[in-house]
Amino acid sequence: MADGHKPLSDILDEMALKILMIEPGDLSIVGELLDLIELLLPGRAAADTPVVIQRMAAAFKGALEKFIMGELADSAENYEYLGQCITEMQESARKEGHPGENILVRFCDNMKKIGLAVDPSSLLGGTAAAFAGQGDEEDGLQAEDECLAAAPPLDSGSAQPSGGAGQESIPDFLQDTDLLAGFIEEAFEHLESIEVNVLELEQSPDDMEIINNIFRPFHTIKGVSGFLNLKTINRLAHATENLLDDVRNGKRPMDSAVIDIVLTVGDALKSMVEDIKNVLQNGPANYKDTDIRSFLASITQLQEGGAEAPPVEPDSAPEPVSRPEVFDAEEEAELLAVEEAAAPVAPARPVVARAAQPASAPRAEPPASPAARASADSGPKKIGASIKVDVEKLDALVNAVGELVIMQSLVRQNKLVSRIADPKLTKDFSQLTRITSELQRTAMSMRMVPIKQTFDKMIRLVRDLSKKSGKKVDLIMEGADTEIDRNMVDSIYDPLVHMMRNSVDHGISPPADRAQFGKPETGTVYLRAYQKGGSMMIEIEDDGEGLNTKKIRKKAIERGLISESDALSDFELNNLIFLPGFSTADKITDVSGRGVGMDVVKKAVEKLRGKVEVQSQSGKGSLFVIRLPLTLAIIDGIIVRVGSERYIIPTIAIQESMHPEEKNYSTVHGRGENLLVRGDLVPIIRLYEIFGVASTYTDPCDAIVVVVENEGRRRALMVDELLGKEEVVIKNLGGLDVPGVAGGTILGDGRVGLILDLAGVMASKAD
Repeated sequence: MADGHKPLSDILDEMALKILMIEPGDLSIVGELLDLIELLLPGRAAADTPVVIQRMAAAFKGALEKFIMGELADSAENYEYLGQCITEMQESARKEGHPGENILVRFCDNMKKIGLAVDPSSLLGGTAAAFAGQGDEEDGLQAEDECLAAAPPLDSGSAQPSGGAGQESIPDFLQDTDLLAGFIEEAFEHLESIEVNVLELEQSPDDMEIINNIFRPFHTIKGVSGFLNLKTINRLAHATENLLDDVRNGKRPMDSAVIDIVLTVGDALKSMVEDIKNVLQNGPANYKDTDIRSFLASITQLQEGGAEAPPVEPDSAPEPVSRPEVFDAEEEAELLAVEEAAAPVAPARPVVARAAQPASAPRAEPPASPAARASADSGPKKIGASIKVDVEKLDALVNAVGELVIMQSLVRQNKLVSRIADPKLTKDFSQLTRITSELQRTAMSMRMVPIKQTFDKMIRLVRDLSKKSGKKVDLIMEGADTEIDRNMVDSIYDPLVHMMRNSVDHGISPPADRAQFGKPETGTVYLRAYQKGGSMMIEIEDDGEGLNTKKIRKKAIERGLISESDALSDFELNNLIFLPGFSTADKITDVSGRGVGMDVVKKAVEKLRGKVEVQSQSGKGSLFVIRLPLTLAIIDGIIVRVGSERYIIPTIAIQESMHPEEKNYSTVHGRGENLLVRGDLVPIIRLYEIFGVASTYTDPCDAIVVVVENEGRRRALMVDELLGKEEVVIKNLGGLDVPGVAGGTILGDGRVGLILDLAGVMASKAD
């Protein structure tokens, strides 16, 4: 496994998802892609990473560095070619490092289209011999050098602008890591608040309360960054605060130019705070200076009455005159409070306690935002005191509570204890069970956070996409207060971004086209979240063109995914879009189209033990539905017995279970055993063979089969007995990697049950 823990397929899947996130002109995600590809380079890759993948990675890294250096065109077409390169790397990985010549030729052709010459023979050079045990280290190094020669390394200093404006002294701001760590955490919250308020302000530019809500976070960031000697951040926040102060005092109107610069500055400050966080975690060598002269020049031009301030080239921008920082009494008290609060905190991961501010009085007529409107049912809520807790401490608490629940169950079911006929003991056990259940619910709820933070980021995304594509789009959000496991929040962000992009780019038509079909010029995208049973549901719905089912069927037949004679419903055809590499797009745009498709969304959702599907009507719109478990710490599963062992199959993947009839059982030459289930032949997997246990039954018609679905593939798992449905606490296997097993749990009778990883089970019994 690459990087000690990450499998090669996971790294490539992450790369496929990241390439979808890149927009021309924004190289922030290119850095994340660079970090991933470096895990596959010679010297860092795991021992089982095929040599040809390492060489392809070296060439890919060279292309990324040329993007960063500005030596290659930063265009949607080039990112499409990079996406195709990732697809070829995934195909090579599936062939276990023995790619055919066509795959390498396609990889090199895409590199050539980008502007990087790579010879297919340099990727293969010595690989076949090495796999046959005949290669030597010298051949491998020579081939690696050829790849690296095609992709020269980046000069570490060249990608960073010379920080003439506000270059920070690294030792100065690293002198107090306690305060710095607290500032980083608070700054991210302030910047998120700024972005949400700015987007609301766009619809109500004269609302002074919103303007004040934007001004205050800039004021706080400016003050604390000055105190911590973060000169560049302080300078940029101070200049933006002065611009907002002019708006507050009526010196200039709040218009689109001001809103654009505030959003851009917010993005720049996020990047700078992220860099400071990286320095704090990984040392001063990771420091990157930022040139803010173009921002300062744009802000100055707006203050002087300019309607729009074009960005100024760093080389030509004049060095701005630094005004001395003056703190009034209010600011000084604020900084002293921050210092006192942070002083007792441990340097590594501070715990910051903060009482929530009382909710501001509601305005008589809150502004309605056509860009994003929250659901009408989100009324005022009581805000209580809150405290931030180190996530490691929280995880330890949740783990301890899980152990407590298991031990309570073990004691309760102990045969010696159950024989004691004491009413007092029975009553005490009932009370203990109630308390432990309540404690478990409370501990699990502490892992839950509102999905609002992720939803709010979609407001900015839709705004930028609609502006770029010339479309009018309303985003209506519902259920943003629905809670989700905190470990899912970051993981679900990238899939949501890709699906929202698809809805705006492919779903919503330009105003003129919508008018021809009798639709309002402004399209609507709904983003909903709600709980249903034990699951978290996220829906993305648009009133656009919908999916072209006929076109999907045609593409599927062309690719050999289905045959002409297959009678599939529209629902089944539409969900073919989640198959690897499937796309019906006719052209590449800046918004979407990277050579990888919706399959990366499906893989990302399934890694969270979730499921995604689409419902669509041509001409009326599409509805994407994501179903996720409420928490990653507990799994809802069916316990099955195979011989003397217990296994848990995730409920979300189960379609049905049955005693097979002999007439439906068959063997197909070259494909093994199959079971006819509702007109389809489903391959049978004997779990006892995979895990090497003695089974009660060897004839499928005597046993029970559980039909499961994973990544569009159906299999019939042969088991001896169904023992029941249960929610179990997931435990990792202490770093062990067991194919087909996602984790373990301790059952109520004290036995250990293994939780099945269906993708691994199916891979171990490939067709």
